[in-house]
Amino acid sequence: MVTVREQLPEQLNELSEEATVEHAAETQTALTTWLDRVRANLDGAKLTQLEEVAKLVLQKELETPVSHHINTFKTGIGIADILAHLQVDEDTLAAAVLYRSVREGLTTLDEIKQKFGVQIFNLVEGTLAMGKLSELIEKNKRLEDHFNNNQREHLNGIYKMLISVTEDVRVVLIKLAERTHALRELATSTRERQERVAREILTIYSPLAHRLGIAQLKWELEDLAFRYLAPERYKEIASLLNEKRLEREQYIQFVVDKLKNELLDHGIHAEISGRVKHIYSIYRKMKSKNLSFDQLYDIRAVRVLVDSIPECYHALGIVHQIWRHIPHQFDDYITNPKANGYRSLHTAVIAENKSLEIQIRTTEMHEEAELGVCSHFNYKEGAKSTDYSFNHRLHSLRAVLEHYQERTETSAHPNEDETENFDQLQDFEDFEKIYVFSRDGDIKELPRGSTVLDFAYHVHTEVGNKCYAARVNQRYVPLTYTLKTGEQVEILTKKDREPNRDWLVNSLGYIKTARARDKLRHWFKQQDRSKNLEVGRDLLNKELARLAIHPKSIDLNDYCPHFNVKNGDDILVALVSGDISLHALINQVNRHMHLDQDEPELVLKPTLNPRASHTLSAHGILIDGLDNVELHIAQCCQPVHGESIGGYITLNRGVSIHKVACGDYLRMIKLEPERAVEADWEMQPTRGQSVQIVVEAYDRRGLLKDLTQVIFSDQINIRQVNTISESDGIANMKLLIEVKGLAQLSRLLARLEQQPGIISARRLVQGN
Repeated sequence: MVTVREQLPEQLNELSEEATVEHAAETQTALTTWLDRVRANLDGAKLTQLEEVAKLVLQKELETPVSHHINTFKTGIGIADILAHLQVDEDTLAAAVLYRSVREGLTTLDEIKQKFGVQIFNLVEGTLAMGKLSELIEKNKRLEDHFNNNQREHLNGIYKMLISVTEDVRVVLIKLAERTHALRELATSTRERQERVAREILTIYSPLAHRLGIAQLKWELEDLAFRYLAPERYKEIASLLNEKRLEREQYIQFVVDKLKNELLDHGIHAEISGRVKHIYSIYRKMKSKNLSFDQLYDIRAVRVLVDSIPECYHALGIVHQIWRHIPHQFDDYITNPKANGYRSLHTAVIAENKSLEIQIRTTEMHEEAELGVCSHFNYKEGAKSTDYSFNHRLHSLRAVLEHYQERTETSAHPNEDETENFDQLQDFEDFEKIYVFSRDGDIKELPRGSTVLDFAYHVHTEVGNKCYAARVNQRYVPLTYTLKTGEQVEILTKKDREPNRDWLVNSLGYIKTARARDKLRHWFKQQDRSKNLEVGRDLLNKELARLAIHPKSIDLNDYCPHFNVKNGDDILVALVSGDISLHALINQVNRHMHLDQDEPELVLKPTLNPRASHTLSAHGILIDGLDNVELHIAQCCQPVHGESIGGYITLNRGVSIHKVACGDYLRMIKLEPERAVEADWEMQPTRGQSVQIVVEAYDRRGLLKDLTQVIFSDQINIRQVNTISESDGIANMKLLIEVKGLAQLSRLLARLEQQPGIISARRLVQGN
């Protein structure tokens, strides 16, 4: 059994506010002594980088004015000393020494990244993030009530929040070590601070250490916290034990050796480990089961791991031969497993005049209990249900920790290949939950990627339906804002507010969860059909106007077979309810107009025969019966690939290409019909086509940069930009861009309108 509690060198313990440059030599000697001891714990590792880190922090400490001196060096060394006994790597030790220094402003993250590399930088940054979340939890008055009342649902939410913010198990270890060190230093603090820190540790961090299987930190955190919260009860139980911890551990070692020899004599090779129940665990069991101290038979316990089930029962018989069995203290969880699948034999005996609990199981049972679905910590902590995603993350953390401990125990130089050792430590991308605070301090669990609008519907359907704005950490954010673990969310509502149909458009990013989407669709389905028809028609007309397409050119009845509805009105109603998305309808319009050339399955063959026609330009346009004629796109309507087009033979500029619904085109061919020629698009455009769009927005710094980034992210080329800022603070921006069809243009305009401060974004053609 590893002991984590060990005093620092005397000189480091005495480093205080009076430390000056004159003390540097003495402190350097103490530092060397400490490093030598750490090297011994890590089998002689060189720890060159750790020494550099410690010297840097010490230098920063000594340069700090006495009035601001907070002894971060001693704290960092104390945290690292705890971690050294857990056999962590050098990067973790270095990050532990640096963590408090960065937190108190003596060192910066940029300086760490420059001097010590990305690995240590990430560890310190992660621990700082976990520390900020811890402070937020500590300051939350609502959570303090949960602590006092031990409300398990909320406490479990805190555990999950702390785990989900962590991308590296070493961050958790540093934070646990920091809390352990904080408890050790509480002796001279005020009573109020002692109780506050002890309550936080007892309700959050000791259960976290237990879930990660770090028993040594768990018992020290619990016992120290219990001592500050209930000093009289702590002393009472300590006196009842009537022996020192060292003596108890020696007793356990004696019975382990004796049992191992007896089993070997009977041909059973077993792995045996022992432990002594610590003070807080004794108190908790006495309280939960209403037992006296004399009624506890598992103050001391031994676990026996064997190879097979028959050996379990054989070992049980040998145990009862060696020591006297205590009546009514036997449980066979192999024949009758617990509801969560836990299997083991439990018995209690009188060994050497003291009660002793013995657990016997196979290695497979032990692995199932520790890492399998029947997680043992769920049983011990009284969980009523299992969160498999959360359990998987905890199991991963524990498995990685155990794996690394095995490697360091068998390697003489654990730091020789740290990159290889810790590649696996980043395997937490599949944890699909985030945990955020409500305005009142309750913790809400949401799928990763959820927006503030998803959160609103998670709180209550009416909160989502009447939401008009949101604040995250006291700052206003758009409803499309993606939440992160630890943030506090406040939803602002209005009584007369109704859901916006745009919330159901996937590409706009308002909602990401099925739960919110179903609630939103249900609301729209409950509305009056005539109202839905009106809303649906307005919705479609708005999109067509944005694309500069005349509504009369679209007959919704043409799309009824595809959407399996009876008439065009059903399509409009389905647009409102969300059963048909606007994007899906525009795609069908594109298909009907030979659009979406990026998706060949949506493209229809051209009406003209390419063999009898000729491609006269890079625009990919087929002209019936003409060759070697100049071709240009008419600026009056600027047709986009796929829109129905026609040609008009000009006097000196060849053939101009118009939309067939263009007013100028209709007027010209009415006067001179002989100049009209049939034209159509090739199946695949040879290049993007120029389209002019106009964006109206509130003028602000960075507006043009934000818009161009959106356009470039869609791989759309910008050929020209013209911006005019009006005196009323409104900016009108005309951009000439190249798109491959109406579908791409529609998506772009929708995305542009979601940017902060944008009033409208639409296609611009002559006359509008």
